[in-house]
Amino acid sequence: MVVDEEKCAQCGTLVSPGAGFCAACGENLKRKSSPIEQQPQSPPTYNPSLRVAPPTALATALPYQGVAIRFVAQLVDVIILGVIFWLLGFTGAGTIAIDSATAQVTISPFFGALILVDVIIAFLYYTLLEGRNGQTVGKMAVKIKVVRKEDNSPISYGEAAIRTILRIIDLIPFIAPYLLAAVLIWSSEDKQRLGDRVAHTVVVQA
Repeated sequence: MVVDEEKCAQCGTLVSPGAGFCAACGENLKRKSSPIEQQPQSPPTYNPSLRVAPPTALATALPYQGVAIRFVAQLVDVIILGVIFWLLGFTGAGTIAIDSATAQVTISPFFGALILVDVIIAFLYYTLLEGRNGQTVGKMAVKIKVVRKEDNSPISYGEAAIRTILRIIDLIPFIAPYLLAAVLIWSSEDKQRLGDRVAHTVVVQA
């Protein structure tokens, strides 16, 4: 019968089978180390490059709207403003009289004030409506809206005011209103007129 010899792991001295301690160095022979000692795992380190960015509005960007549908929206707005200006004309403040005999033109002294009121109404119409929800009545009718180009978020009243003021330039040439705006929209990859480019806005589906 062959008895397997055991050696002390500490000093290499032969020990008797079943012995609890080494007679030479006193090493505890009952303690057995695992062949693969488990190393304590450190917490995972943060790697910024692996961070998953949250989805943004740009990921679901809606297509930019061109000249045709924006022209329809503008036409609706012009009709609404035209009706308002026409009603204001009945106040008599903006009368222009022409004498048939002498061809002399007489303009009411309040005519300039009425024009100023019309301009203010038009400015407030576009600025307040687009600043509130990005839509005038015309844009609501054709289901388009103005948003910030950067992230498709709603525009502010300040950005709406910039778009409204620059409509004066977009109206050039005045004999063919908004021809310049149409050219700028056609030449822009993001379909922006001058007011959109300065205010950093775009027109998208509502």
